[in-house]
Amino acid sequence: MSREVARSARTVARVSRRRAGGARATRDARRGNRRRERDAVAGSFFGRDDAEQWLAAGDGAIDDSTSTSATSIDASLAELTKRRRGLTLFEREMDKEDEDDVDLLACACYVAAHANPDIDVEDVRREIDACAALVRRRLDADVDARFPLRTIKTISRAWSTDLGFKGNVENYYEVENSCVDDVLRRKVGIPITLCLMYMEIAKRVGVDMVDVGIPGHLLCRPLAEGMEVLVDPFNQGDVLFIEEVEDILSKNSLFGEGGKVQIERSFLQETKIRKKAFLTRMLVNLKSIYFAREDYERALQITEYMMACNPYESLRTPLVRTMGVLYFKTERWMDALETFTSLSDADVDDEIDAYVEHIRRVLALERDVVADEQNDDDDDDGEARA
Repeated sequence: MSREVARSARTVARVSRRRAGGARATRDARRGNRRRERDAVAGSFFGRDDAEQWLAAGDGAIDDSTSTSATSIDASLAELTKRRRGLTLFEREMDKEDEDDVDLLACACYVAAHANPDIDVEDVRREIDACAALVRRRLDADVDARFPLRTIKTISRAWSTDLGFKGNVENYYEVENSCVDDVLRRKVGIPITLCLMYMEIAKRVGVDMVDVGIPGHLLCRPLAEGMEVLVDPFNQGDVLFIEEVEDILSKNSLFGEGGKVQIERSFLQETKIRKKAFLTRMLVNLKSIYFAREDYERALQITEYMMACNPYESLRTPLVRTMGVLYFKTERWMDALETFTSLSDADVDDEIDAYVEHIRRVLALERDVVADEQNDDDDDDGEARA
């Protein structure tokens, strides 16, 4: 009798295991279907078949194959903290009541910290000081350098010949061109960073300058009275009269349109750098680069800088909108939803509505996945107790 009971018990156990296995397989299949549906929804918004374009495959769980250790996690967090420190220091400068008190060079370094978190502002200052010392020796050796125009030409000669600065024509859209520490190290950059370097060097040898924006380019101008010349640091520090710049623009089909281009002389009244506008121009360049590369994490970082810097009220809504899109593309669904819903009704269009609807579908599916997993865990606990 006891043998029959034991045999019966073993049979019941086998059946129970089969049923449990079948139920578990069914739940796993359902869970997998739910996740695939979620990923498909997340990936389909931009017409992509592969959801991995926007979502990490699976649930992002860490397994042994990733070889992730506590040390590497600590290192990643430390790196993130350093990168965020640049933004924090930048925001502190932007909070100053008087824009004249903003340290433009330091802010440019804080922007560069998004890519080079180990950048040291004082190291950058010392490198510029060394460049200025070389220029000063040039000026001291030039007996005619007491004349303002001759001074500018001497600075430019040292800029291109002795220091070797030039525009990076071959790789204009490299991120390094917008990072002042890289520009100092490589001696190449784009107009805005080269203008900043030139103006910082000139200031150290007693020549104050301001930036001058012209269509598609940036120049700088000495503030010496009666000097109506412009300097182009991107092109070997060329010293140009305003009429020469007008001729160049007139010959460019993008601006000239067959007629004579005339530069508005009101910029000659500018006596100081509009620092927030200058930094915004630098940040717009970087954001465009990262968007073109589809590096949305970095684009998001730069947009955060832009939100802190923004000197124009008219840019606020477009920046908020951009933040929402970037949160979306970096899978930060709740941040994206909160950002989009913060827009006024007048600023919401069909595109924003589509983003919001899509996010809500993804969040609903994620809630379903979590609920399924919770139910599965409860079922497994019940089976274990049975």
